[in-house]
Amino acid sequence: MYIDKDEVIFEFFDVEYVTKHGLEQAMDAAVAFHQKCRLPFLMDISQLAAFLSLDRRELFGLVKRCDTMYRSFLLPKRTGGYRQIDAPAYELTAYQYRILHRILGRIPISRYATAYHRGAALTKNASPHTGKRYLLKIDIKDFFHSVRLSDVHARVFAPYYPKQIGYLLSLLCCKDGRLAQGAPTSPAISNIVMRCFDEPFGEWCEKRGLSYTRYCDDITISGDVPLYRALEKASLWLNNMGFTVNEKKTRFITNASRQTVTGLTVNEKVNVPSDYKRRLRQELYYAAKFGVSSAADYKGLTDAEQYYQSLMGWLNHVLSVEPENESFLKAKQALRERYAADRRI
Repeated sequence: MYIDKDEVIFEFFDVEYVTKHGLEQAMDAAVAFHQKCRLPFLMDISQLAAFLSLDRRELFGLVKRCDTMYRSFLLPKRTGGYRQIDAPAYELTAYQYRILHRILGRIPISRYATAYHRGAALTKNASPHTGKRYLLKIDIKDFFHSVRLSDVHARVFAPYYPKQIGYLLSLLCCKDGRLAQGAPTSPAISNIVMRCFDEPFGEWCEKRGLSYTRYCDDITISGDVPLYRALEKASLWLNNMGFTVNEKKTRFITNASRQTVTGLTVNEKVNVPSDYKRRLRQELYYAAKFGVSSAADYKGLTDAEQYYQSLMGWLNHVLSVEPENESFLKAKQALRERYAADRRI
């Protein structure tokens, strides 16, 4: 069932819903839902199954086995230890992407959330914190796995869909009753779940002259007054939601030191850290002097194309933050020309 201009269009899988509620009531419900949001009209099992290009039996079979459709492995963290990744099988991934693009991507999130949505950027997370005397960085421990199935149902799907439909959608996006770090739906769901924290806490900060942003599990607060009360408030509210602050990664930084937010310095303006640019200049120097392939060989890398793409990625990162940096603009063009020349040899 969908609305084209002012006309309600019924499809074959809407028969059960229309039969149960009557044509007039079904049309009224569709119009009211369309006015409330721009999500697919999924009010019974047949409609949900059709939305996923399944029949009812296939839908229930998928939901029953979806917890087993993940490959779990550990990835080393830069700071030590390991992070568990739960990668869904291709079949489940396809259904999750449909949920992501057709449903989750259309549900509003907080203006304070700066990751995992169209237009998100590291600079948008960092720029509110430039030129501040005090900076507070908070990390949420085990962020995705702390979001429970009940949170997903209550905060993401229940506001729009009947209980059964919302619960089935939640099951398709979770593994063993929690968000899976590795599922394509998890980042968007985390933003929607966190909206009930982001909005009131962001407004609490604004009333006190503080700036607040959240980039996934990284919370940043800044201002010109000490931020101990802000840490107490954030920790309390997060604990009430079932999250835990990682005290080992909590940092108070004054402007007497280098202040970084998601890898960017913010003391005076948003910049890429000087040591990052220094290392990149060194890499570019060797690539220009000896050629990309030779520089890759010297570093013990066997794939010159991959090394070239890595260098371009680092350059693009710098230029996304400092788009008028003449030195790196010239370096990018020189790298392109040198690599093209290497390939002609």
